[in-house]
Amino acid sequence: MAWNQGPKFIAGGTIAPARFVMVSTAADNTALQATANAKLIGVSQEGMKRTPGLAGSDDTIAAEANDEIDVFGEGDVAMLTTGAAVVRGDWLQADAAGKAIAAAGVGAHFVGAVALESAGAADVKIQVQVLILAQTI
Repeated sequence: MAWNQGPKFIAGGTIAPARFVMVSTAADNTALQATANAKLIGVSQEGMKRTPGLAGSDDTIAAEANDEIDVFGEGDVAMLTTGAAVVRGDWLQADAAGKAIAAAGVGAHFVGAVALESAGAADVKIQVQVLILAQTI
């Protein structure tokens, strides 16, 4: 029996490590870095595109257009970059840069994960469990 290693997608543009991703409507099997409150499909790989220390390496890029990218899907535990302070147990949605923010307030939210750790500020990588759902609060 084969072990599911998670879906692989083609990047439809530049995707940063540990960010929410969404499906591209422009091409099949293509992922884009998520935008604010997008319908999410998972979290991008934590690793950078090129080997650290080599020419052209950039720790802010997991994949560029037409690269293959690993995506953590439903039920997976992944690292995710925060866009603001979050508390363990918060349901998380994407901000404009694909970072995690708490899904709070009245209205529809496309939740992509639940925080397993707290972060007191933006740009902190926390452990999350990927959880894909639409929630109206």
